[in-house]
Amino acid sequence: MSSKWMMNAGMGLALSAMLVAGGAMAQDKTSDQPETDKQSGSQTEDQQGAHETETQEKGAPKLAKECLDLALKQDEDREEFRGNSIYENNAKDYDAGELEKGDTFELLVDLLGEGNAKYNLTCQVDADGNMTYEDMEKTSSVKSNPGGA
Repeated sequence: MSSKWMMNAGMGLALSAMLVAGGAMAQDKTSDQPETDKQSGSQTEDQQGAHETETQEKGAPKLAKECLDLALKQDEDREEFRGNSIYENNAKDYDAGELEKGDTFELLVDLLGEGNAKYNLTCQVDADGNMTYEDMEKTSSVKSNPGGA
């Protein structure tokens, strides 16, 4: 009986040693993860910030702001997107010199809504810089830069 007890005790000690080693290994796996200052909730130097679009980093170009202003004046549902910031746009692709007489450039301006909602504004700009507002669509994706944002 005593040899069975010793064998069980030995197995218990071995199992305990494995659990302790496994716990240390699991704890060690997190040591290469970025640290967070738990008191303030802010990131430490090792962490990367959230990805911002070029528009968010540098500010919206004048053409995109004009489209938003026009939408706020003309769209019946303007209260739904009033106060939302410009998330992305394709204004940098507008080149009046490339447009032939009578052609227009489709200016797409995406506003950041609540959650993952986006408000996609569409304006038309002619070679003289005259702008008309077309419409607004609420989606969960950007239209101005589908692959980039």
